[in-house]
Amino acid sequence: MRDYILMRLFYAVIIAWGIVTITFILLRVAPGSPADRYLLNMSAKGQDVTQVIASIEARYGVDQPIWEQYRDYVVNLVRGDWGWSLSTSMPVMTLLRRHWIYSFQLILLSSLFASLLGMAAGVYSAVKQRTRTDYIATLLSFMGVSVPNFWLGIMLILVFSVQLGWFKTYYDTSLALFSLDNLKALVLPVITLGTGMMAGYTRYARSATLDNLRQDFVTAARAKGLPERTVIIKHVFRNAMLPISTIILWELGAIVFGGAYLTEIIFGIPGLGQISFNAIFANDYAVVVAVTLIGSMIVLLTNLVTDIAYTYMDPRVRYD
Repeated sequence: MRDYILMRLFYAVIIAWGIVTITFILLRVAPGSPADRYLLNMSAKGQDVTQVIASIEARYGVDQPIWEQYRDYVVNLVRGDWGWSLSTSMPVMTLLRRHWIYSFQLILLSSLFASLLGMAAGVYSAVKQRTRTDYIATLLSFMGVSVPNFWLGIMLILVFSVQLGWFKTYYDTSLALFSLDNLKALVLPVITLGTGMMAGYTRYARSATLDNLRQDFVTAARAKGLPERTVIIKHVFRNAMLPISTIILWELGAIVFGGAYLTEIIFGIPGLGQISFNAIFANDYAVVVAVTLIGSMIVLLTNLVTDIAYTYMDPRVRYD
């Protein structure tokens, strides 16, 4: 197991390095410069900006050849220096420390919402197979998987915020993280991000439960005279949890790039997705690369944790 973990960590570092390299090069070859915003502001005032822009680019090293910029960036990254954000005038590490907690809060609440409701709906749907409840749950799960989360978020804002006024769409960073007002502001984002995951969990839980209901040990448990609730909870649900838990752990990393960032942009949540979105339009290279690196490492490490956790949930699985 130790050798397997070390090998996976080595591959994770190689993949992350490749992602950083590709992102770095694409940003540098794209049109525009981090100094463009200064150019626009000073041009509007009728000032000569040629020398100013040149000095800004020289100060931050963006006037050097790409390979020299890349070399300096990698060396500084290894040293723990993630660069300087030109759009916010602060170190990138400081910027990330201020905003990562809001992304974590959104992902945590959305995952709890999706996993609890999804598993409960999937198991109940399987137990009530070929009934009206089963058909409704299956229909809703297909709809949840099919609806894009950005469209769902916009519709929720129009109905529940604009028309009904039930929820605000402004996240107040001056309040405590889990304050009542901010939790109310997260209701619609959590539903937006968690609906697709919940629909997927419902389908997986239903399938896994049906597979276990057909097993011989379930027939034997019923033949012993055990109550149906005991059979479902102690025998069927425990075994069905193995594949579902793997999917839930894997989804924790996938939703970082899959929907959390987009949901933050739609609802104005000041997380990593929001600052990454602003950094892209400001040509803030260091912030974009840093957020991309963090997201890729979360995905890679989550996949590793999922594989390791599966060996403890299922003793038959070994990586030796």
